Amino acid sequence: MNKKGFVRTLEAVIAVIIVLGIILVVAPKPSSQQSETPESLKEAQSFILDRISTNEAQRTCIQNLAPTAAGECAALCPSIDTFVQQNQPKGYDYRCEICNSASTCSSALPLDKSLYTDSRLIATTPAKVLRLVFWAQ
Repeated sequence: MNKKGFVRTLEAVIAVIIVLGIILVVAPKPSSQQSETPESLKEAQSFILDRISTNEAQRTCIQNLAPTAAGECAALCPSIDTFVQQNQPKGYDYRCEICNSASTCSSALPLDKSLYTDSRLIATTPAKVLRLVFWAQ
């Protein structure tokens, strides 16, 4: 048996193990922060938005807004804000807004909390975006 070949093979295996060990230590660890929306909150958002988008009176309120009107539901369509408030999940605060674009039109959102959003497009001219933003209290 060739002892030189065995020693060189053993050295190569040890070198590979050392390199893999260094890679595992240096490589970034996956984030442990959970960013998924809680299931109860998903269901509440879906229920609220589905009901508003199929309720004729609430859709009409959104459709009758001026083309440039955008802001919080409480100021634009109080009945929608009341409905959201009655159906919001416990332990969460919310913001309801009606915007003209996909980006938010509210500047008063908390920046130090995880925000959970969902929205629906309400067809009108121009189209309006009804958005719900929830965060833990």
